[in-house]
Amino acid sequence: LTKAWRFPMRAGGLQAQPMMIGRTLYVLTTERAVTALDAATGTEKWTFDPKLEGYQPIRGLTHWRDGGKLRIVFGRENFLYLLDAETGRPVESFGDKGRIDVRAHLRGKPEDNNIFLTSPVMVYRNLLIVNGRLAEHTPASPGDVRAFDARTGKLVWTFHTIPHPGEEGAETWPADAHLTQGGANAWSGASIDVARGIVFVNTGSAADDFYGANRLGDNRFANSTIALDASTGKRLWDFQPVHHDIWGSDSTSPPILMSLT
Repeated sequence: LTKAWRFPMRAGGLQAQPMMIGRTLYVLTTERAVTALDAATGTEKWTFDPKLEGYQPIRGLTHWRDGGKLRIVFGRENFLYLLDAETGRPVESFGDKGRIDVRAHLRGKPEDNNIFLTSPVMVYRNLLIVNGRLAEHTPASPGDVRAFDARTGKLVWTFHTIPHPGEEGAETWPADAHLTQGGANAWSGASIDVARGIVFVNTGSAADDFYGANRLGDNRFANSTIALDASTGKRLWDFQPVHHDIWGSDSTSPPILMSLT
């Protein structure tokens, strides 16, 4: 075995594998940019770097096909980008000239929220299903799981991991917890059973993760595995292994799916 080609990077950390589609290798660099390489020769086709401040890790890319057009789904900091796989340019018709700010549609003004897309965005049909990394100390944003239209970037559905009044599980939280409580977010990622149309998320603890006197109750949907209808966001079932967590017992990986015979 001899070296076929080499693509140099600056020193730094990587937390993702490249994504191979056809003959092209889509690579996350140590500078948190996306580069497309010819997999046979290592020749660079294009690089997209949004040049955002911040150093949150990126743990993977996903892709979506719009008819015959391939799109790269790329999350960095609080922005979700849809890139043309041929050119590396943001798709202008998606959101605000190729990106959406996922701080919007959480609680109050976008700038009052804090969320980072560190895990790969899930793709189901024409939906981009988003969960993110949040603060686990007060103040913190809620860990809603949301789906956006892959063509327009518009919000399609939301599942509240901190239930709103009248929703399942609201009785396990203090009254009006949805107005102030944060966390219960699926920072470790999600998994999708495409054949059944089910998205599975593992959530972490509610804020504050080592103090629970301000959130009495079981805090349902925090520290849980939750199965949602991928088309609608409707809850199918949930399992909470740790009730009222005060030890930061987050799930540290997305659910792993397998078929058993």
